[in-house]
Amino acid sequence: MMRFRFHFPVLLLVLALAAACSQPGSTPSPTAPGAALAAKPSVPSSATVRFGNDTVGSPFPPPSGHDQSGHGRDNLIPRTTVIDQGGTVTFEIAGPVHQVSIYKPGTTVDEVSRAGAAPKAGCGPAPFIPGTGDPNLVAVLGQPICAGGPATVSYTFQRPGRYLVICAFIPHLNVGMYGWVEVRARD
Repeated sequence: MMRFRFHFPVLLLVLALAAACSQPGSTPSPTAPGAALAAKPSVPSSATVRFGNDTVGSPFPPPSGHDQSGHGRDNLIPRTTVIDQGGTVTFEIAGPVHQVSIYKPGTTVDEVSRAGAAPKAGCGPAPFIPGTGDPNLVAVLGQPICAGGPATVSYTFQRPGRYLVICAFIPHLNVGMYGWVEVRARD
């Protein structure tokens, strides 16, 4: 015959918890009839995205034969953010040559017109008007910091969908400096 050994303090704790859960007004268990009425997870109405991470990786462009660790610098953190419809995303620009461009929901990286994008990273005499004439372009936010632009820019997303957000400079876009803002419809 098998014997179980209980420690008196543990037994008291288990009994106290069982009694508390059976009292009126206690929180329903996931299988209780009222559990289906629980609120859905909250989606924030604002978010912050770090646009670039210039404190890591190698300088861009990497020398020939390099391991391409420039990818660590030229990215969005987080890569995908979720907000409610009507919410605002603030982009913290972490580097002098990044510029935020936002594209319509459903746009893929391969569909982005590179014709109007800045041909190289840097603040030279070339105009900073990325994606000119691209029908999927929603907004270009500010100027790069090296051209006198701000270190943070914000955009309010009025319609639901999954928006593509990229860096306007072709070298950064080509190494994967893009991400998404998912905007959920309000109920």
